[in-house]
Amino acid sequence: MAYSDDQIRALVSQYGACVYRFALSQMKNAADADDVYQEVFLRLIRSQPEFEGPMHQKAWFMTVTANCCKDFLKKASRRDLPLPEQSEEQAEAEPNDDLQEAIFALDDRARCLIHLFYYEGYRTEEIAEILEMKPSTVRSGLKRARKKLKDFMEGGQE
Repeated sequence: MAYSDDQIRALVSQYGACVYRFALSQMKNAADADDVYQEVFLRLIRSQPEFEGPMHQKAWFMTVTANCCKDFLKKASRRDLPLPEQSEEQAEAEPNDDLQEAIFALDDRARCLIHLFYYEGYRTEEIAEILEMKPSTVRSGLKRARKKLKDFMEGGQE
């Protein structure tokens, strides 16, 4: 079954914002988040997945976004290119508060766990399924990430 243009538009409208927020939380800049966002929806068009329901749809988008971020970061780590300078528009468009700075200071996995738990509202069991981890690993990762965030916010930046 191929999706119609209207179905694709509806999915982009429904999940676009959460895909972009998740990508931005992982990639740390708007340009890379835009690339991930585009890749997620290209994969939707290419693979035409059949969803079992709204929860399955959202889980699919979060899983694909996480995988695209990982792939993008792997490719970027293989290149020795300097990071582009951030324009004033990008700096204004991206959150710049202390909490966001603390979240960006976390390692990739901790940032991913925090985003899925707090921003997307997933339970630890659901995060474990999305990221193919054990629920206990998710819980301990969240605990460590919370401690790092607390230390950062209290001035003990690492």
